[in-house]
Amino acid sequence: MKYVDDVMDYFEKKDGPDVKEFLYRLLSQWKVFAVCGALGILLAYFISKYSNPVYMMRSSLLIHVDAEETSAKSMFDGYKIQDKANIQNHVEILKSYTLNRKAMENLAWNHSWFKKQLFSSKGMYRNEPFELVQLEGRNLTKLPISIVQIDDHTYRISVDGKAEYKGEEIDLKFEKIAFFERPFKNKYFHFLVKKKQRKKNLNENYYFVFNNLDQLTLAYMESMTISVAEKKAELIHLRVDNSEPSRGVDYLNELNWVYIQFGLIEKNKKSERTVRFIDSQLDGIVDSLQMAGQSVTNFRSRNRIVDLGQEAGVVVAKMGELESQLSKAQITLDYYENLSQNLGDANQMKQVVAPSISGITDPSLDALVSKLTDLYGKREVLSYSVQAKNPSLVILNKEIQLMQQSLEENLQSMVANSRIEVQSLSGRMEKVKGQLARMPKNEQKLVSMKRNFDLNNELYTFLLKKRAEAAIAKASNVSDSQIIDPARLATIVKIKPKTAINLLIGMFLGIGLPFLIIILKEFFNDNIQSKEELMKKTQLPIMGSLAHNNYNEAVPVFSHPRSAISESFRTLRTNLNYVLPDNPTKIIGIHSTVPEEGKSFTTVNLATIVAMNNKKVLLIGADLRKPKVDLAFDLNNKIGLSTYLINHSTRSEIIQKTPISNLFCVTSGPVPPNPAELLENGRFERFLLEVKGKYDYIFIDNAPLSMVTDGIITGKYVDANLFVFRQGFSHRDQIDFVNQIAAKKTLSNVSLVLNDVAVNGTYGKFGAGANGNGYYYEDESPGVVKRLWEKVSSN
Repeated sequence: MKYVDDVMDYFEKKDGPDVKEFLYRLLSQWKVFAVCGALGILLAYFISKYSNPVYMMRSSLLIHVDAEETSAKSMFDGYKIQDKANIQNHVEILKSYTLNRKAMENLAWNHSWFKKQLFSSKGMYRNEPFELVQLEGRNLTKLPISIVQIDDHTYRISVDGKAEYKGEEIDLKFEKIAFFERPFKNKYFHFLVKKKQRKKNLNENYYFVFNNLDQLTLAYMESMTISVAEKKAELIHLRVDNSEPSRGVDYLNELNWVYIQFGLIEKNKKSERTVRFIDSQLDGIVDSLQMAGQSVTNFRSRNRIVDLGQEAGVVVAKMGELESQLSKAQITLDYYENLSQNLGDANQMKQVVAPSISGITDPSLDALVSKLTDLYGKREVLSYSVQAKNPSLVILNKEIQLMQQSLEENLQSMVANSRIEVQSLSGRMEKVKGQLARMPKNEQKLVSMKRNFDLNNELYTFLLKKRAEAAIAKASNVSDSQIIDPARLATIVKIKPKTAINLLIGMFLGIGLPFLIIILKEFFNDNIQSKEELMKKTQLPIMGSLAHNNYNEAVPVFSHPRSAISESFRTLRTNLNYVLPDNPTKIIGIHSTVPEEGKSFTTVNLATIVAMNNKKVLLIGADLRKPKVDLAFDLNNKIGLSTYLINHSTRSEIIQKTPISNLFCVTSGPVPPNPAELLENGRFERFLLEVKGKYDYIFIDNAPLSMVTDGIITGKYVDANLFVFRQGFSHRDQIDFVNQIAAKKTLSNVSLVLNDVAVNGTYGKFGAGANGNGYYYEDESPGVVKRLWEKVSSN
């Protein structure tokens, strides 16, 4: 069917928005913007007034470059690491969980006190209302425990919340009366509350929380910002944001102190390892020295020998010198070999003592070993807080790798030289031993004993000297870091809330909310908003705009002839004459594309306003599916157009007189099962031929075109087809639909009218096309149609 194709093909591309018209709509809502902006400012003011302020605490650390580190790095050809990378190592150490957890343990923040306020809670750090003592046993963490003092001896304790207990989340709620200075104990808590002297807290609402130090540490790490000074300055700035200034100051200062102590501990580890090594060696040497001395004394007493001969003395001196040299050479060789084996093992390198302790006087080797040990220690600490691909850790691993390569190359030549030296000294020792073998037996024994005593005595003296040097080095160690600016209450800065900015944001959000709603509404709204918009979408003639019906009446043009709506219908009446042919009887079909657009209301009132102009008018209710015109004039609808079309009524029987002079009406009649077939059986055309010439105007109220084809059938017999659109209700796509009907000449002489146009922005209860319950089709019961006009649809 051709009409079905028209319905399926009417959609077209929409035009873009009219910016100027949209701006006018925005300006028309200035009162809404003003009220919402004021509410936004008021809300922002209350948020700023009653929210807890947040303060910024700062401190600064100066990092000194290690001289040994610099000398060690200078040994690498072309190997340079930027100062920023070295400083970044210290930054990562400060960020590490280990140091922050240690600071939290030192501060002993096992619990925190708060005071309840109107919209928030205020921390009571250093101003706790009561003294809390944790006793043995478990106390659930992160659960608010409310304390209200009743009198000097008792308080009320209450708990209501969720907590984790033995790996499960539980709901805990109780309220009890407890006594000051007495332990409070149950399944979940064990503590003691004491009153503070000279502090009255009667009926004040306080609560405390047992802290989970692990989670509290993570929270402070998240709130802390660590940055490096610009350019080449070796400064690190620490910042913590907290609502309790004293707490933030204490945390920063404690973290700085823990960091400095950490640096000292790392530097002292070398001296401590040296002292432990020497002490372990001294324990065995002291016994050996005592035994060797006692053996010499006893031998001399038994054999009555006071001293050795001249030759024996020379041999003993040579033996002692060679043994000392051989011992030192063997110690050096053992040290080199041990160091070479443990070079890639971080745990074993921690136990390696400095080369100087083993008698190796090589400053470069001593610096390299010391630096490599320090690098292993830094990597261990850094690995606690960063990922494996962190740039600082990557640079540190590269530095360790290059340090290992350099040490390994040096050690290879050192081990070879030491082995040659040991072999040479061993050969010389054999020659001296040959000279000793030619001496008398007693002298040989005394030489051997004295040589053993001298060796132990020399080693004992050497170790005592080295132990003293290590102790002095430990005592003289200072940290590589220095606190330049400790955190102070005098330097805190309030960063939240920023009242002025909040008020500005509140105002913009208050204004932005209705703006956003309007934008979204306009974006999703495709209804016709004005006559100008209708004109942009079509080239068809627009006969006029019908004012909104402010009266609770079906025919306001008759009851209120001087009203705005009556004038708008008079304008429509006049404009229609320009499109109507000069026939004795002018036939006008009134259409709409969908229900509720005010088609029947327009038909009734247009026919009435024409009849009031002394014209004889016939109004035909051709909407056989949802009759309405009978309700407007309270006419009998038992017979009408439907009964005439089935040949049950005559023409004279269905034409009824209305209360309005010159206006006659043919009601729709009972709802038939086949309205379209009845309209096409030829009797409707014959009826129009019979009444032509007897009336000046004939108005036909048709069913909506997009729903059924009835209007297409009746529209073939009219002189003009008037389509009704309703402002704020009809869709823009419906205009395209009507344009296609006119372009394809499905209906001839098509014109438009815009209904329900607001006058001074007012809307009444009985508006044009107001409140209906849908459209009736062929399978609906005729009895449902009998309702009051006010309850179905006005326009």
